[in-house]
Amino acid sequence: MSRHPKLDRGLLAGGPQLLAVAPAVVTMVTAWDRLPERLATRFALDGSVSDHMGRLAVFFSLIGLGLLLSVTLGFVAGSMSGTRVVPLSKWDLPRLLVVLSWGLAGFLGVLLFALVTSNIDTEGAATVSLPALALLYALGAAVLTGAIGAVLAPRGRTTQPLEDHETPAMELSAGEHVSWSRSISSPWFRALGVVLLMAGPVLGWVVGWVPGGTVLAAGLLVALLAGAMVTVDRRGTTVAFSALGWPRVRVGLDEIESASVEDVSPIQFGGWGYRIIPGASGVLLRTGPALILTRTSGRRFVVTVDDAETAASVLNGLLARRA
Repeated sequence: MSRHPKLDRGLLAGGPQLLAVAPAVVTMVTAWDRLPERLATRFALDGSVSDHMGRLAVFFSLIGLGLLLSVTLGFVAGSMSGTRVVPLSKWDLPRLLVVLSWGLAGFLGVLLFALVTSNIDTEGAATVSLPALALLYALGAAVLTGAIGAVLAPRGRTTQPLEDHETPAMELSAGEHVSWSRSISSPWFRALGVVLLMAGPVLGWVVGWVPGGTVLAAGLLVALLAGAMVTVDRRGTTVAFSALGWPRVRVGLDEIESASVEDVSPIQFGGWGYRIIPGASGVLLRTGPALILTRTSGRRFVVTVDDAETAASVLNGLLARRA
């Protein structure tokens, strides 16, 4: 077993992206004088050119794309490895990420290589056409490289099931009413929402109201999801976003099988905010203790919140009394 699982899986997920752009980059270097000053870079469904870009810009864009994808996928895969990961999903998500990275590398590698070679020895972007079978070849390469990634990717480390860490139930007498609530928030998430809300009108005035409106809507959504109130009572668990209490997510008590607490990272869900992954969903605004609800369906709902132990104890007490 490797002594550096984070580094190993990070390289395994990030490395293919550098290999993906390598054929296109090498081809540009060796055939530089045979390429036009402006290369066709976007194509319609019939293979005709819909956009073009300067030769030097294409060259550095390829390198930048490879580095960006490599660092991003490598970081995410590495962050999901090497430490005890709560089995929030029945899927082996770190391994799945490696497989998807290899598949993406095969797909991009073929398309980018076809893009560059289609521009060689042409008089300009207007005379370029992308081979009709390029997309089919790219899909085939994605399947092949994804299969290679599946063979190379190590399986996730086994962990104890959440049931072994179930929080003790709070003793509740018949007819006793109990309620627990805590607020959760992300300062940087809220700051991002404010920045987007301010940038939207400016972008709309300078560039156009379609991109400006899109940024404004994104800012409103981020601002709404930057804070929430988590409530546990006889009805179950409710997460109400913003001061308006909307949108809200509720898991009824009759849908819950058990409640537990574990440390959870947003990386396990692919990011911050309200997230959905195979087998689980949740509200994740920070790394740390999280209330984890195992539903009767087997799916899990997760919310990172302070004093999650008390919330889990209350829920287990309500469930025990109902039984």
